[in-house]
Amino acid sequence: MNRNTPRARASDHRTTDILIVGAGPTGLMLGCLLRHHGIECTVIEQRDTIDPRTRAVMVHAAGLEMLDVLGLRTAVEDRGVRQTRIDFHTRHEALFTVDFTALDTAFPYYVNVPQPDVEAVLADRFTATGGRLLRGLRYTGHQEDGHGITADTLTDAGPHTITARHLVGADGASSAVRTALDIGFPGITYPMSYLLAEGAPLVPADPDASAMYIGPAGAVSLLPLPHGTVRIAGPVTAESLDRDSELSTQHFQDTVDTLGFGPALRFERVDRIAHYQVHERLADRLTSGRTVLAGDAAHLNSPAGGQAMNTGFGDAWALAWRFAALLDGSQAPLLADYDRERRAAAAEVARSTGVLALLDAMRRATTPAARSSVQEALTGYAEAWSQLYLHYRPAPAPTAPAPTGTPPEHLALPPRAGHRLQPGARVPGHRPEPGRHTWLHLPGARPDDTPLPPLTRTAELTPAQRSWLPAGATAVLVRPDGHVAHVARTVPADPHTTAGTTAGATAETEKEAA
Repeated sequence: MNRNTPRARASDHRTTDILIVGAGPTGLMLGCLLRHHGIECTVIEQRDTIDPRTRAVMVHAAGLEMLDVLGLRTAVEDRGVRQTRIDFHTRHEALFTVDFTALDTAFPYYVNVPQPDVEAVLADRFTATGGRLLRGLRYTGHQEDGHGITADTLTDAGPHTITARHLVGADGASSAVRTALDIGFPGITYPMSYLLAEGAPLVPADPDASAMYIGPAGAVSLLPLPHGTVRIAGPVTAESLDRDSELSTQHFQDTVDTLGFGPALRFERVDRIAHYQVHERLADRLTSGRTVLAGDAAHLNSPAGGQAMNTGFGDAWALAWRFAALLDGSQAPLLADYDRERRAAAAEVARSTGVLALLDAMRRATTPAARSSVQEALTGYAEAWSQLYLHYRPAPAPTAPAPTGTPPEHLALPPRAGHRLQPGARVPGHRPEPGRHTWLHLPGARPDDTPLPPLTRTAELTPAQRSWLPAGATAVLVRPDGHVAHVARTVPADPHTTAGTTAGATAETEKEAA
């Protein structure tokens, strides 16, 4: 156990600003971000040590940007394998590719790094910056009054109570916090079992790409891991194994061999073997009073594209600046906005990872025209899976309720003609001031056209990002999470191209920016 993560004593009684239940990637990322904002924070975890299983492995570009803000990107990358592509192989020797090198970011790639290594890096930073990480505590419930939260936990030695201004449930798919709040977790469970093995491959993996091998009845991913090892996992067949049944190495290898790729999917040595079910679920709501859900406690999705850990990072990124504003006295409905925005983002992640129909199209793509069509269908997946280009729809104005029949919120894959830097859009690479909205004044714009408050700096936009701006834009108000709150313009908005000059700008964002 890390010397900075002591077990709590039954006699301890602690008070903190934010109490986080769960020391997985989401909880620890949030803890690090809160300390970055100077907020007092305690993370509690039932396990005495970090779970050694590899579990999630991909950290995408948006997550790398977050880690870079914290000064942790290099430490994480040093423990992983940098990748630039995901290749899809079929039995008829077709090859389809999702290429990440064109992403508009300083980090146009993703990193395969075992989840325990990510947790270790985050835990060390969290405790080094004054965060309290208490292991060996099991959350058993909480009470809320007008001033805060009183959480009850249990240690081997007895009960333990912690008071906080806000509580975050980042305690995984079987979240005790979500259960205590009686929040529904509807969704589906895939009927087939996913098989998984890790170890040394018989044939060395491509050092630059993860891969998906698609057979007649199933498919597996092959993910290069550190030290020359790989993970092979996927729904190899329609078979559904009993949850308690054991999977032998021979059974795994025989089953994967039915895909027809021979040595490419064989192991020289197997270090770990398992099977599991895949779920797609989304909590009915992510907030209840002063309590918030994040990470797997809030949403589950297919492993396609390696989205789980990254979506949890996105939740943490969206929460940290909101907690900073709330603790600073903001009266804005920031947690309600978190619920609205992140539920929509999680729903979009589920949509972009639902690739079974796409895999089936790859199986049937035996002609040049069909293969071209499939590759075209992959357009936008690098952007979507990187999570760089999330676009939050502005909250509806309270005085103008949506008309009957308005379609539900949804996010789409980035438009093929290019992105738009408009309210709700994320500015890739933006390095925010902790807890502050920032006006980015655009080079070449006349200052007199846009009266701006003191917290203004010249926009550090890439050429691509500048091309996404609407005509006449003179400045962009960017939230602390990098999403556009408002675009100042010198010409009337064209509703067919920009969504307007004031959409997404609220009195609260203007006040906080001033």
